[in-house]
Amino acid sequence: MTAWSWPADLRPVEQVFYVETLTARFAATLSGQVHVAERPGARWRAELTLRALPEQVRRIDALLAGGGTVLLPVFGKLTGHGVGPCFDGFAAEIGPTGFDDGSRFDDGLGFVEGAGTVAVLGGCLARLALGGCRPGSLVLTIGDLLQTGPGRAHLITTLEPADSNGIALCTLAPPLRAPPALGPPVTANGRIAMTLVGGDAADGATEPPARTTYRLAFEEDLTWPIV
Repeated sequence: MTAWSWPADLRPVEQVFYVETLTARFAATLSGQVHVAERPGARWRAELTLRALPEQVRRIDALLAGGGTVLLPVFGKLTGHGVGPCFDGFAAEIGPTGFDDGSRFDDGLGFVEGAGTVAVLGGCLARLALGGCRPGSLVLTIGDLLQTGPGRAHLITTLEPADSNGIALCTLAPPLRAPPALGPPVTANGRIAMTLVGGDAADGATEPPARTTYRLAFEEDLTWPIV
C-alpha cells in the first residue's frame, strides 16, 4: 500500500497531536473500588484546522477526496534537538589508555576505551536501545519525536544516561509495533501514517474574504505498511 505525503506548504492554523491510550475499567462488586488498566493499541490522533485561500481549496479537496493513508507531519515538532555526543569524541578526548603498569602494545598504542557514533541498536514494545553514546551523556531530548521507520514516529518520554559501554535506553510512546530502523536516530521532520476519520471537507465553511475553513481529524493507520 502506498501513502501520500501532506504538502509542507499547507500549514494549518492549529494542529492537535496526541497519543490516545486504550484503557479498561473494572469495578469491584462489593467495595465499588474502580481500577483502570492500560490495554495494548495506543495510537496517534491528530486534528487540523486549515484556513485556505481560493487557490488552495481545489487542491485540498482533491487531496482529501483521494483518501488513503497520508504521511502527516507534526508541525510543532518539525525541528528536533538533534543527537548528543558520541563515543568517538569521548575516545579522542581521553586518548589511548595503557595497562595498569604503564606498559603498552608493541606498536606503542594502548587500549582505546570504545568507539562508535550514536545509532539505534534495536527495541521492543516501549523500550529502545542506542549505542555509540558518550558515557554519562543524554544523547536525545525528552519530548522529541523519534522516527523509527517510514510513517512511524514515537515520542521520547524517558531517557537514561549512557552507561560506560556507550549504551543508552529510552522509553517511547506509543509503543513500537515493528522493529525500528537501525542506524543514526532521526528526530527532525517526522511524519506519521494517518487516515482521515472525520472532518467537514465536503462542506467547508467559506467566509469573507473568500477563506474556507477545514476541520479535519486523523488517526494513526496501524496497518500501514503491513497490508
